[in-house]
Amino acid sequence: MLVFANPMFLWALTAAAIPLMLHMFQRRKTVVTPFPTLRFLKAAQKRSSSRIKFENFILWLLRTLLLLMIGFAFALPVLRTTSGGSWLTRTRRDVAIVLDASYSMNYELDRGKVWDICKEAAAGVIEGLLSGDRVCVYVAGDTPVPVIEKPTTEHATVTQAIRALTCQPSSSKLDETVALALRSLEQQEGRREREIYIMTDGQAVPWQGFREAAKKEEKAAGDDKAKISREQRDKVSFFALLAGAQQPDNACPSDVKVTPTLLLAGQSARLNVRVGRTGPAKQITVAVEVDGQERGRRGITTEADTESSLEFAIGGLEPGVHVAKISTPQDALPVDDEFLFLLRVRKQLPVLIAGPQEATRYLKAALAPGAADDSVKQIDAAELATVDLRDYQALFLCDAFPLPGQSTLRIEEYAKTGGVVIVFPGDRADIAAYAEMKILPAQPKGTEEVPVEQAARQLKRIPNQKDQVVNFNLSLPPGTVPTVALKRVLTFGELQENAAVLVTAGDGVPFMTGRAVGRGRVFMFSIAANRDWSTFPLTAFFVPVVHQLIRQGAGASVQPPHLVQGSNIPVNEAIPNYREDDVISAPSGAQLSIKDNGNRTFFIENLTEPGIYTRAKAGAAQPEPVMAVNTDRFESRLAPVTPQELTEWTGFKKFLTAKDPEELKRLIDEYRNGRSLAEIFLWIALLLSLLEWWVANRALRTRTGATEKLTVDLAGKVITS
Repeated sequence: MLVFANPMFLWALTAAAIPLMLHMFQRRKTVVTPFPTLRFLKAAQKRSSSRIKFENFILWLLRTLLLLMIGFAFALPVLRTTSGGSWLTRTRRDVAIVLDASYSMNYELDRGKVWDICKEAAAGVIEGLLSGDRVCVYVAGDTPVPVIEKPTTEHATVTQAIRALTCQPSSSKLDETVALALRSLEQQEGRREREIYIMTDGQAVPWQGFREAAKKEEKAAGDDKAKISREQRDKVSFFALLAGAQQPDNACPSDVKVTPTLLLAGQSARLNVRVGRTGPAKQITVAVEVDGQERGRRGITTEADTESSLEFAIGGLEPGVHVAKISTPQDALPVDDEFLFLLRVRKQLPVLIAGPQEATRYLKAALAPGAADDSVKQIDAAELATVDLRDYQALFLCDAFPLPGQSTLRIEEYAKTGGVVIVFPGDRADIAAYAEMKILPAQPKGTEEVPVEQAARQLKRIPNQKDQVVNFNLSLPPGTVPTVALKRVLTFGELQENAAVLVTAGDGVPFMTGRAVGRGRVFMFSIAANRDWSTFPLTAFFVPVVHQLIRQGAGASVQPPHLVQGSNIPVNEAIPNYREDDVISAPSGAQLSIKDNGNRTFFIENLTEPGIYTRAKAGAAQPEPVMAVNTDRFESRLAPVTPQELTEWTGFKKFLTAKDPEELKRLIDEYRNGRSLAEIFLWIALLLSLLEWWVANRALRTRTGATEKLTVDLAGKVITS
């Protein structure tokens, strides 16, 4: 659209009539020649007159165009790309600024952090608005954060709010934030131009939402699931400042896996460390610290734009919770140069045995051979209702059925939150007594006496099947075949969900079954824990089997050594043995919000801070480390995106991108004020003036008078040439 920034000079275009008037009123001089015969003179004058008229028309046209070009140039013609507005004024605007607050915005360039550059660019956008223009501000994090929710004309307040913002230690979702900003602009009254400004570092990760939405649209044409409508993409103008490094260079520890998952005193922890790399291949040094002391340092050559791995072995860990850290050399993105995790080392595994003395003595002797070992406690089944099961890593039920309903519910909750329950049947309970326990791998359906001639049975471990949740692995010496003599066995019905037969006695007779329940494990034997049903308690395999069950079940229920920031995280998956009176504090000291979603199911509402979280127990002397939270290292994959890719992913019709604030300012100026054509018109005027000068001089040189065209031949006749 062509508009004029100085339309008063359009009146000067009337000067274009001056050459016409001069050409119309100019007087021609007539040369009088005293010849007797004038017919030759009249013929020459006729031919000369037609040429003069033609040459005068060219000069008139050039001079008219010259004055028109000068008039247009002083009127400052501007070519605008916006659809609104008029020829003489600029329309009002509703502007939304979206700031990418992902932690990759902390990347340090020569001119400062990308985050600070984008904030100043956003302030510059606001400074360029007119007094009647309205602006709102949104921050793109894991969830959109409205800083100035509704567009306002208080520009100074908005600028102050932008400069007070801090970068968040998280990822960002630009698609959700842009959609929220568009809805805010649509709710405003009045016919105004709408503009969205996205301030980001130009990495591909925050734009994944647009890319995934574009793929969905391709697969399901006509299925309008996109959060941004096609009308919005076509009518609203979008600007993006891609202020990040064009060739970023970053290395960071991305993950740590600890083996074994259940650490006991005296064991060495093996750390498998993953190191991510953005940029060319480079040799870096990776260090590991435990409780503030360096325990290892190794060099590694990281491949370009990929992940590499290395291992550390940490020994000599005392029982307790140790804060550990993997670190890489500081680079342009220091926020991801450290990775925190916890090493939970246990002196022993506390075990609770419930059942009568005659049914539990072999088991207690196997678990606690020394009388002074306080890690194993034996109680009667009736006391289960008064014991806090969360204090124990495993619960053995030996001839404990039937159980009161309250005890059954407590045991089921204990298993679902990560406990290990191991069931040995007995003579006290009938088959119906097991029906109330819904977490068993299979419901018993009867007992079967084993003839003496068939008593000797070989135990066989069933290989783990595909997609089997619960498993059992016990390494036996070479050439060893476990053999037991059976007197009586419990028979089972169909297996429940997530259950499997782990060990058989003879040809397909279930000897031990297992089931995954929540985060816990439930194992059930077909024989009792004493000698009444079999010789299993007397074999050399009894002790390793029960110890393996405790370790395996405990390992499956151990909380991970580190977590990623997020929301709605089940407490039992993050905090060991959580109690309602525990006070969980974030690294900043703020108390963590934990919500009961009903039925005593507790969730952490939001882990927003990376670092070490602590727990203060009632009566404890000082808080203890309970969680290590890190940022999602997916954001550390610094892969710059091109403007062509963004145009394809977003589908924005009016989409302009800039690599620095200066280029953004120029694009905005051209978009709002248009591209000035004054210089072009002046160049055209210069060319026209040169052409007019050449045509006028050529006409003067080649023009001859009528007398110069008359000659007299030898016969005395007058002729024209």
